[in-house]
Amino acid sequence: MAFWTILVKDLRLELRTRESLATMVVFAATIILLFAFAFSAAPAQLRSFAPGLIWITYFFTAVLGLLRSFGRENEQDAYDLLLTAPLDRGAIFLGKMAAFFILLLAAQLVSLPFFILFLDLPLWKAPTAFALILVITDLAIAAVGTLIAGMSLRSPAGETLLPILLFPLLTPILIAATEATDAVLAGQPLEEWDFWLMLLLTFFGVFVLAGTFIFDYISEQ
Repeated sequence: MAFWTILVKDLRLELRTRESLATMVVFAATIILLFAFAFSAAPAQLRSFAPGLIWITYFFTAVLGLLRSFGRENEQDAYDLLLTAPLDRGAIFLGKMAAFFILLLAAQLVSLPFFILFLDLPLWKAPTAFALILVITDLAIAAVGTLIAGMSLRSPAGETLLPILLFPLLTPILIAATEATDAVLAGQPLEEWDFWLMLLLTFFGVFVLAGTFIFDYISEQ
């Protein structure tokens, strides 16, 4: 019950303001346009480093979304009030993680056409495989990001502390997503890149369990 309450609350707040989503989409689109005008490589050469461009863009988009989502609640002391509510904090973590996952996925779905249009990436050739990577990577990012944001953003230096703590933890996810996407764009079968998929699933599982059981302690002042 608490999970659905938090999830619906966060989504309703975002639908009312569209502040975080608009910021994330504009940021991602701006980076994609910069890449499009900065790189004049041939399509074959561009495709060789395109997976890195995709996930670097969404890496920083996710961090921006976390800062905006949690920062908005901190500005009005809503996050502190939420933590004082008689709710299971594991459910609070899961609800906020699910809401951020939906927000990140929505921002990606809006901005992905820019990659196809301006960088001529053949993502449409393997839509199922790429969608699988996208969803699992977003789940891992949401689990790690929500846990670290919940711990750091109550600190006076939270906006500085969040990237410092988050970047080392998200780097393996970024590498795994880039390698898996590179394999998909190269037309490799699942057996050739399932290791990276399992690594993403492992990160997701570990941080979901960690967040569920320890969010009560790390969210304290």
